[in-house]
Amino acid sequence: MFAPENDLERLLVRSAAEPEQRTSFLKTLAKSDLILALIDSGDPREGYIVPEVTHEDDVFVPIFTSEARVEAMFGDEKLMIVRQTLKQISEQIDDAHFVLNPGSEHGREFMAEEIAAILKGDFARVAESGFERGQDDGDGGPPTLVGRPNPLPVHLTAPLAAMFATMPEVRAAYVAQAVEPDPSGVKRLVIGLAADGDVEPVFDKISDVLEEAARPSDVIDFVTVPGSPLDVYFERDTQPFYKKA
Repeated sequence: MFAPENDLERLLVRSAAEPEQRTSFLKTLAKSDLILALIDSGDPREGYIVPEVTHEDDVFVPIFTSEARVEAMFGDEKLMIVRQTLKQISEQIDDAHFVLNPGSEHGREFMAEEIAAILKGDFARVAESGFERGQDDGDGGPPTLVGRPNPLPVHLTAPLAAMFATMPEVRAAYVAQAVEPDPSGVKRLVIGLAADGDVEPVFDKISDVLEEAARPSDVIDFVTVPGSPLDVYFERDTQPFYKKA
């Protein structure tokens, strides 16, 4: 349930149902302090980094309207919270696309040109569409708005990596997590497999491993890499949990 915590969120909710409120929302968005949540890279040399999520072929930087929306996406992951205006954030991340409140019921994707229009005060064009957020991929296919799993499902990746090391046809394997929950409220996992030849025997062996390793709460989709809408994320925006030596 999305319970608005500030004026910006109240306008965001109204904008989805009342198009005449969208310009007011965008004006408030432009002058409000937003939250940029930096994630721990796990590398002391890099420190905290800007997270990214991928929707089909586009990469977005998540921004949030309150700490409750941050928690909806990241849970209890270790973060550095930065509060800045949209202008300040966009000046630090040139030509970025942004997604507002991923993981929450109310939000919106903003392409780089829309951010530029908002900062110039050209609200009318941006207000035309894009405020209706539905569940991702209600057709039963794999999710297309994905990011880094939180937490990393090592109970799955460790036994799978051990098995892949014995299979010369497997070149690499990746894991992602849906940013938006499915209709049952679960953020599904996606395992991407890069392999030579017929992948069906590999998927059969994966199923055998998951019968032992998966938890009842795990909902997992499988895709080949390349060959799915998640190719950009797997090949450019994340590292494989297994890679052939």
